[in-house]
Amino acid sequence: MNRSDFPAGGLGQLWLPGSHCDHLLISLPYLHGPDLENCPLPDGHARILWVLPVTAAEMACRREHGHEALEQLFDEHAIALTDPRRPSAA
Repeated sequence: MNRSDFPAGGLGQLWLPGSHCDHLLISLPYLHGPDLENCPLPDGHARILWVLPVTAAEMACRREHGHEALEQLFDEHAIALTDPRRPSAA
């Protein structure tokens, strides 16, 4: 299993009734760019990453075609990435 994807709760189960999303994807906040990703702090910085609910089919797409291909699929379907009840883009 890749460190950037894992089943929700570590169990591969739906984490919310009515949701098709049974995995979580750790991703750069690509819609907002580096201004959101890199957060300066007085003694250094923090890196902000997204934890997005995704479907098993979307994770399979990512494994087969890569992360950028999955992001493109999200864009093509104009899905609400933070909506756990959204349909799968894959």
